[in-house]
Amino acid sequence: MKQLMIIKHITNFAIAMALSQTLSAETNYFEAGKETLADLIEIESTESAGLATKASEYASEKLRSAGFGEDDLQIAGPTATTLGLAATLRGAGSGPPVIVMAHLDVVPAVTESWDTDPYQMVEKDGFLYGRGTSDNKGGAAALITTFIRLKTEGFVPDNDIIMLLTGDEETEMDSIEYFKDNLVQVKRAAFAFNTDAGYVSGTMDAPRSFQVQTAEKVYLTLKLEATNPGGHSSVPRRENAIYDLMHALERLEKHQFPISLNQTSRRNLEFTASEYPENLSQTINKILAGTSDAGNVDLIDQDPGLNAQLRTTCVATQLFGGHAENALPVNVSATVNCRVLPHEDPDQILATIENIAGDKVAVSVTYPAIKSPPSMLTNRVEKLIKTAVDTTFQDIPVVPIMATGATDAIYLRSAGIPVYGTSGIMEDPEGDKRAHGLNERVGIDAFTASLEFWYQLMKQL
Repeated sequence: MKQLMIIKHITNFAIAMALSQTLSAETNYFEAGKETLADLIEIESTESAGLATKASEYASEKLRSAGFGEDDLQIAGPTATTLGLAATLRGAGSGPPVIVMAHLDVVPAVTESWDTDPYQMVEKDGFLYGRGTSDNKGGAAALITTFIRLKTEGFVPDNDIIMLLTGDEETEMDSIEYFKDNLVQVKRAAFAFNTDAGYVSGTMDAPRSFQVQTAEKVYLTLKLEATNPGGHSSVPRRENAIYDLMHALERLEKHQFPISLNQTSRRNLEFTASEYPENLSQTINKILAGTSDAGNVDLIDQDPGLNAQLRTTCVATQLFGGHAENALPVNVSATVNCRVLPHEDPDQILATIENIAGDKVAVSVTYPAIKSPPSMLTNRVEKLIKTAVDTTFQDIPVVPIMATGATDAIYLRSAGIPVYGTSGIMEDPEGDKRAHGLNERVGIDAFTASLEFWYQLMKQL
């Protein structure tokens, strides 16, 4: 009866068939995955709570109890609070390994504003609620569960599969940088699959596409600063640091970088153009056709998400300044966060901002850009993904997508290792983007399907 109740939630026939085989096995891997996710959520791996070291230790012990040896498990990182886990499923050959990756840290939750306790997984109305369910402990739980399942079944891949669970993706990303710099097997990797990017579009009843993240925008943070000798507020002067900075930010607000497509964004736009309202769809077709005015189209009011996909963006996010209410300001500054298209030069973006800021405002770099070249979706990798997709979902297309945010993948891509974001998670049916926000959740069916997807994908390696 328990099996039937779980399968009853699954409306996709292919998934139901796959899960029926899973559930009839000696171990119920769906329940095991859900238990692992619940345990990870209870470990408050925020920056203030010590990040992900405890979660890495939990994952290591979980794998050890399933038969992984000491040599297969390495808890390591740059600091005591940013320790991640590198776990290896040993292969028969000595060729380049493949990486599968997730991060164990989460952003803080405003506990009193949630409908449930964010650090206790709650099953409600067909969803699993808790901080990290979608970003990214759900992905980590899927990888851990799949590793245990393959180990239990005695599966031996052609070459090693390395699971990287990192400890500080939401802050400095020092953990993935440490693995990239210090683990020989990571340096040798042919490519990586990342649970922290990509998604399945549509619904579980009618999946539409498997969106693979093959590129992400480059993170660049700047400081705009105005200084002045100051003075007494009872004697105002024309020169005022606050006004100087304000005028620079007004110019930044009005500036739009040109629309620019790369191979990833073009392919995604070709697939999704018809899904937009008619007027926006016509605009997209003009952009794809490269008409003379297409690069300067104003999209931010029509669709901010689409706008961020198609051009570099720089936006003011923080303000600091003034030392007393009765004194003219001596120093004021603003933080400006840029997300640069991966095929554009961050130095040119910096030069543009300097020009916008003008002579009275200094511009400096507070978080330098780490170049992250797009990962080409080769026929070999696309076939691997498509086979797992067809087994888990209906026959849906695999479509590349560029993320507007940054993930740990940036450090591997910068080292020449292609990374493909393949979370295998169905998008929220209500279109909600709850990662980093209130009442974060993942559909039970979606989480179940992701477990099957990762199992089918890793079995091909």
